[in-house]
Amino acid sequence: MSTMVQGLVEQFREHADKLPGAGKARVEAVRERALSQFEANGIPTVKLEDWKYTDVRTLHELNYVALDESDMSDPDIRQLSDLPLPNFTPHVAVFVDGEYCAHLSNTNALPNGVELHTIGSLLDCESPAIIGHMEGFDAAFPSLNSALLRDGVYIDLAAETVLDAPIHVIFLVRQLDAPRLNSARLIINAQKNSRCTIVESHYCLNGAESLTNAMTQIDAHDGAYVRHHRIQIDAPATHHIGNVFATVDKDATVETCSFAFGGGITRIDVNADLVGSGANVVLNGLFMVNDGQHIDHHTRVRHRVGHTYSAENYKGIADGNGRGVFNGKILVEKDAQKIEALQSSKNLLLSDGAEIDTKPELEIYADDVKCAHGATVGQLDDDAFFYLRSRGIDEQTAHSILTFAFAADISGNIDIVPLREWLEQLIIERTHTKGVNEIENSD
Repeated sequence: MSTMVQGLVEQFREHADKLPGAGKARVEAVRERALSQFEANGIPTVKLEDWKYTDVRTLHELNYVALDESDMSDPDIRQLSDLPLPNFTPHVAVFVDGEYCAHLSNTNALPNGVELHTIGSLLDCESPAIIGHMEGFDAAFPSLNSALLRDGVYIDLAAETVLDAPIHVIFLVRQLDAPRLNSARLIINAQKNSRCTIVESHYCLNGAESLTNAMTQIDAHDGAYVRHHRIQIDAPATHHIGNVFATVDKDATVETCSFAFGGGITRIDVNADLVGSGANVVLNGLFMVNDGQHIDHHTRVRHRVGHTYSAENYKGIADGNGRGVFNGKILVEKDAQKIEALQSSKNLLLSDGAEIDTKPELEIYADDVKCAHGATVGQLDDDAFFYLRSRGIDEQTAHSILTFAFAADISGNIDIVPLREWLEQLIIERTHTKGVNEIENSD
């Protein structure tokens, strides 16, 4: 047993009685089952096919603090505007090191038909809704999340409800005396014909050392429409494991877009199950890695019934000695006739030391389907670069313009203008550009 696994199990045994829902038989039982599953699996290794490109051996010997009696009441942040995050909605729920922060949050103006509950409160009242969402996972990190879960957000939209303004859920990690494991969870239950946009941000303050183990669960019932934007910006000494699970019913649509801007090791899995006729899922993503960074995106789309549609568009940019991974798997079950599944992975290498591995997979058991996938890894286009240089644009700016153009169509899918502009500015900063805005506006 690794140092990390042993340390977390010992902390659970010592402090589980202080977790939300302690003393509630069903909550304690599901936590015990989840911990046993985590113990049995241990931390993944490169011997597992799904982890062959992502070596997390550095985590094995780390001793993270996950459960203790520390006073987490003072977040050291007095107002939300102190953070370099965009302001685009009146509905904000903020968590600091895994715990709800009321004075930074604003959830009082939600319209009728939209309920937001903290997961800690649901655990304390032994709510069947949260218990059902903690079970059924056999992988290590989702199991660990259920075992150690303290808090998070459960968003419930009543049938026919339309949420006009998005909800922004922010998970912050501070610099603490010891490296910390934070368990974050977001649950979206969109009932029949409801519509919403949820933005999930993970942000590390300067100097933070941590491992974030995050889960998002989206249940889109008949005719529902859920947009989910996920943004991850971590410090160099932090690691991030994220899992997104979406279940899409009849005539429902889930659109999710993942923006990953690093940390040490980042692994994000997006899983979508299309279980009703007419179900649609759109998965978009952008990752940017530089020196000392590793970002791995895995997507799994399961067409379980016929007349369903999925589309994926992921892009990666690697500079320095950064490494990126994209693995996309489409599974079409035998009764899933007349489905359409499209997948695209395009990647850009900006230096000789950068590396991106891309692996598309199709597993098809039906015979009347339309499936296509494509994957490319290349460098900036020489002809386009020559054209910009011939127009009097210096080498660095030409380099940055082309890199930004490659990435911008992913951020261009964001319909929240302040958020899109903030993301585009972040992309520009990551490309080390000078004068892109001036050139764009020179007409």
